[in-house]
Amino acid sequence: MELKSRKDIRLPFYDYSENGVYFITICTFQRMNTLCTILCRGDPRGLPRTKLSALGKIADETMTYIDGYEHVSVDKYVIMPNHIHMLVSLNTPFGESPKVNINRLIGAYKSKVSTEWLKICKSESRIMGSVWQRSFMEHIIRNESDYLKHWQYIENNPLKWEFDQYFNSGQITF
Repeated sequence: MELKSRKDIRLPFYDYSENGVYFITICTFQRMNTLCTILCRGDPRGLPRTKLSALGKIADETMTYIDGYEHVSVDKYVIMPNHIHMLVSLNTPFGESPKVNINRLIGAYKSKVSTEWLKICKSESRIMGSVWQRSFMEHIIRNESDYLKHWQYIENNPLKWEFDQYFNSGQITF
């Protein structure tokens, strides 16, 4: 059987190690709700909040892994039940060679989360399935207005969970 070739979703001829800000979306395998639950009660202001699963806690803690790269910062992120949004800045000083590109950075993040989750699954004799959907989506931030729009999107994502394109009403599966 011949496998379908995947469409490349990256911009041709764009250097993804270039300084800039990238809006990243990483989805869980089959968009299963494995990272957190959105709680609608309990906040004194009546705002929804997220309760991270064990896997969600690993994803949250591993966010510092990205921040540990030289000239890279995670400006804002949100962990949702079946996906993560983040604004990642690459800022290599003029004259220095970039040490990372966004594709390798996100690949390393996903791998690190999966490896840590595998350790827990083995120690608890759990069955481990795939954690992440293949690849990720990115948007190159073009200007301050675009940055603020995506910052607000991340900020308000838990509020609008039921209307989110990734919404899945299923319960958490891990």
